[in-house]
Amino acid sequence: MESHLAQLKKLIRRFSLLPPVWKVIGKVPLAREIVYHGRSGLFRRHPIDRQYGIDTSGYVDVDAIQVRGDKKQSIKPYLGSQPSVVRQALSALGVVNDCTFVDLGCGKGRALAIAGEFPFRHLCGVELSSMLAAKARSNAAVMAKRFPGRAPMTIAEANVTDFALPPGKLVLFNYHAFGPEIVAGLVRKLEAALKAGTPHIFFVYYNPVHGASFDRSPAFHRYLAGNFPYDPSEIGFSFTGNAEDAVVIWQSAQGAVLPPLAGADREIAVIDPLWQAKIAD
Repeated sequence: MESHLAQLKKLIRRFSLLPPVWKVIGKVPLAREIVYHGRSGLFRRHPIDRQYGIDTSGYVDVDAIQVRGDKKQSIKPYLGSQPSVVRQALSALGVVNDCTFVDLGCGKGRALAIAGEFPFRHLCGVELSSMLAAKARSNAAVMAKRFPGRAPMTIAEANVTDFALPPGKLVLFNYHAFGPEIVAGLVRKLEAALKAGTPHIFFVYYNPVHGASFDRSPAFHRYLAGNFPYDPSEIGFSFTGNAEDAVVIWQSAQGAVLPPLAGADREIAVIDPLWQAKIAD
């Protein structure tokens, strides 16, 4: 059993991760360094931004995302995913040149920039926030100028449950941007798309806090589940202070193209419903 001290430390940590607390402390450099230690890396420019000349760093609180009040309870703050984890997950998919990559809740477009390293036929970001969508478009323009040979990238300002999915095979990506109601709605939307003729879907769920909705769906089977390590240059740029993050990939049972990898059925352990999940050993 945990000691009283360990329990107290856990309570303090959970309190410090509450958005209102983070929002206040994060504005004071010395205070955030004392309270968050390595998490203060969020306030520095991420290595991927230096590499590509884009702007995907930082933290954007839900109150600053500028969406209607009825949506704020169903979305999460903006935090950028770790590029090395995205690369490892997408590399596991094999041949993707006949697929469209769609980042659902793309934020500033960091995962789209990484997906551009792979031979997808098209890249699309879906973002509800006008502010974040504008930043994603700006970053997309930088990437298009620097890498004209990569797949074209578009940003749609839309609710993910209303967004019309592109035709053909899809690789859908989400970095824990939504609450359980939206994730459940997405599952229903994808089930309907498969019945309507979408040939195949991979769903790449980075930090799969609400992955149970996919596990309950007969339309999807697990393909991969794992905790992927960060590149050393990325350590210190995670809000949770992690050196690895969890990813689960589901694929549609209809037209399944790859057999499940070893350990794909491992349990998703929710460390904190607001921020973090991991794959059980």
